[in-house]
Amino acid sequence: MMTKYWKRSRITKAFADASRVGSFAEAEARLDSIRLEIVVGDDQIGTPAGQAAALTAVATAKKCFGSVTIVANKDVALVAELPIGKSVLAAARRLGARRADAQSPRATHRICIGDVPATAVWTVVCWWNRWLAGTRAFTDDAIGDSRLALAGTFAGALAVRQVFACAVAGRNVLPRDETVSLWSPWTEAKHEEAGPERFDVPDKLWLLGLGHLGQAFVWNLCLLGSSGERLAVLQDDQLVGEENEATSLLVLPGGRQLGRKKARAASAWLEASGWRTDIIERRHFGDIAVTKDDPPYLVSGLDKVEPRLVLAKHGFPYMIDAGIGHGPGDFEGIQIRTIAKGQAIDGLWGVATAGAASRAETLQDSPAYRELEQHIGRCGTFEFAEASVAVPFVGAATGALTLAQIIRLASLETVPALFQMELGAPQMVTSAAMFPSPKTNLGSYEYRLVAARDSISRDAGDESNCGAGDDPVSTAAAKRLVNP
Repeated sequence: MMTKYWKRSRITKAFADASRVGSFAEAEARLDSIRLEIVVGDDQIGTPAGQAAALTAVATAKKCFGSVTIVANKDVALVAELPIGKSVLAAARRLGARRADAQSPRATHRICIGDVPATAVWTVVCWWNRWLAGTRAFTDDAIGDSRLALAGTFAGALAVRQVFACAVAGRNVLPRDETVSLWSPWTEAKHEEAGPERFDVPDKLWLLGLGHLGQAFVWNLCLLGSSGERLAVLQDDQLVGEENEATSLLVLPGGRQLGRKKARAASAWLEASGWRTDIIERRHFGDIAVTKDDPPYLVSGLDKVEPRLVLAKHGFPYMIDAGIGHGPGDFEGIQIRTIAKGQAIDGLWGVATAGAASRAETLQDSPAYRELEQHIGRCGTFEFAEASVAVPFVGAATGALTLAQIIRLASLETVPALFQMELGAPQMVTSAAMFPSPKTNLGSYEYRLVAARDSISRDAGDESNCGAGDDPVSTAAAKRLVNP
């Protein structure tokens, strides 16, 4: 697609498809007007949740707004093993952030993580307490247990979502207090019910679909960290395209991964985190027999219903399917479904309607698409209209919720057959009946929340693992890092 608007089109469609702007150029200008600072306090920069929140906010904000600044007094070693650097600020730089030692009066919005000075600028605060995660409008509610990275990922994504809401509205929207229990999001989040300190994580996973949602799941899995022998089967047949840089968390700025297989990008991250990976670069038509040595958990992040139906009856002990909305009104909607082997699949997913099929043609007559047609023609605008709305912070939040559900299964806990969340109102969750607790452990390792290892302060300029110009795919291939 020969237009500068294609790269962020999946994001700007949230504006154009809702007729909030008269052109894609206006949507880009709204995003670019956000000058966001992510301010990380000394108390949180060395914690798993603090680091996950900072990096998730950096990655998703850079993709949405085109630029982002991270403000921190010091740099410390990463708790998780990632292929983008050894320290927090080095990783943030590789994700596209600028570094500053002090807050700037030019910032329009701030995300605060930990104990940082208050300012008059529009601010939202990341908050968590073990499995509880969310945001605060003010800093008077102190952060709790910071040992779980998933809480930081969710909080960071939710904070960027609130900044994004300001861009969509064309004005500042008041930040809100939101709290979700990642351990049981279908229940009311209570401070005294922070979730377990010990739980099980599967040691074998089959990941199908490594685009927006699949990469977000890998992002969360790597930030969680782990140890021991682990296997991930990665299946996807698609190449990284220009538009993927704005939506897929493992596709880094700079364009070095364009034209490469998405499964390879996921493999680089997982290998760096200590997972062994097997790659299948073709589609799954239900023709690959499941053996006793294969991962028992199929994690799918697919767009279409038809392949989901094929896989739901294919024989995996558990299929965990993550889905999100596609249009300007439901792109923040999250749906996570668990399907057990032998379960009836009739009616699990709705069938696409004729009205949905004609949506692209209707969009082509809206103001933003009419203006775009002058530059790329009618056929070109159809490709824009046909694509779904997708924003990276929704993927990051969905990945955290999906991994939490798989952890529950591995820990022999009940899970709902389905739960749905709207990220704009994450405390309002609907859920279906609960599955009974699994009777058998299908393969896992015990995960204990422990204090983060002593952080080693370092200058990001001394970073030698993966600099701003390095490609994490080749870096990880050259040196595989395995946790003891």
